[in-house]
Amino acid sequence: MANEATGIFIEENFDYAHFIPNHPKCYPLHGHTAKVEIKLYGRKEAFDMILDFGELKNICKKVISNFDHKLIASKKYVKAIQNGLVEIEYNKFRLFIPLENVYMLENEVTSENLSEELSKSLLENLPSNIEIIEVRIYEGNRKGAFTIRRR
Repeated sequence: MANEATGIFIEENFDYAHFIPNHPKCYPLHGHTAKVEIKLYGRKEAFDMILDFGELKNICKKVISNFDHKLIASKKYVKAIQNGLVEIEYNKFRLFIPLENVYMLENEVTSENLSEELSKSLLENLPSNIEIIEVRIYEGNRKGAFTIRRR
């Protein structure tokens, strides 16, 4: 890519629940409506476009559906998975959640780690002409985290 970059972007939303056990305010189970801004940089191809917006929207909805209306939890708090239930234990909490309602991350469920996970999942589903992806997750108004990932 030269000294200038041409890109496209799309915005989506999703709802999720999470907890951060060792954080003084975020340890109880609670939820957010996240606004997600996805920026793509790459080579223009068919129709002189980086990617058709309809195709981008479909890819984003497919990937985001894995997170939407789910409990997102770190794998380190998962004690067992059996009979279609995930047993999660931390602090004084013990939860039993249907497996289809849980998305598991390797690390704590922070905005930073969510933007990393989402950018990775999106890039895996995007065509090869996309060279850079930037994912911003807003956790409430005027605050959030972002990840910039190169192929």
